[in-house]
Amino acid sequence: MKRTWLTHNLRVVSAISLLQDAASELMYPLLPIFLTVTLGAPAAVVGAVEGIAEGAAALTKILAGRLSDRYPRRRLMGLGYALAALGKVVVAVATSWPVVLAGRSVDRLGKGIRGAPRDALLVVDIPADARGRAFGFHRAMDTAGAVVGPLLALAGYELLGHRLRPLLLIAVVPGVASAL
Repeated sequence: MKRTWLTHNLRVVSAISLLQDAASELMYPLLPIFLTVTLGAPAAVVGAVEGIAEGAAALTKILAGRLSDRYPRRRLMGLGYALAALGKVVVAVATSWPVVLAGRSVDRLGKGIRGAPRDALLVVDIPADARGRAFGFHRAMDTAGAVVGPLLALAGYELLGHRLRPLLLIAVVPGVASAL
């Protein structure tokens, strides 16, 4: 019997990526407004928050590949998604920009941790000649999340009377769902 490339594992991991990316792309386009208007942070803080958070993700990725080869990949991936969800919760309830920095950094640490084990899990039980298709499917699902998130943000922004805090709390829902 010929094995299919669209395995249960691939579908689940791809759906998780779609949810997490939707949550991220719903929340993070709003952050500059949230930081400067709602929290009163100077504009320079926006760049500092993003730079520090992305730096945390980059440094974590260096270690994540090695950890992925030594520890259970599902647990590492779960930890990464859980940290990302926790970071989104922290951002959503933040009352000052340093708290947003902490939340954003935790979120990106999660991104750095989950990448390598997720990629290794994507190809479990997939024939070598179908791995490109599998990664393409995953990337398409992830990109779909990147489209859905901003659309939800725009619709929610209008429906919620331009209030950011409730919209940030809504962004937590797909993030937590992806971790679960």
